[in-house]
Amino acid sequence: MSADTFTLKFEYKGHPHILDVHAVSSQYKTVYKVTVEEHEITFEPDEEGYVRAVKDNPLHEHSKSVDVALLHHVAELIVAHIQ
Repeated sequence: MSADTFTLKFEYKGHPHILDVHAVSSQYKTVYKVTVEEHEITFEPDEEGYVRAVKDNPLHEHSKSVDVALLHHVAELIVAHIQ
């Protein structure tokens, strides 16, 4: 298993974001682990060549929910980076 990291820098709804993406490769696939709004999110590739958020672990017990549109945006940025 190997891991690589890249950084996504973007603005979303007027707020700057800098997210470290950890690409974790196993024998069968690569998943991308990102902390978004205090949630640890794992993105994995789907059959169409996109990535989808599949795991959501709050880093704090009383954390707020994640903006779903932001997750879609992060997924698009990951796909653009890896293509």
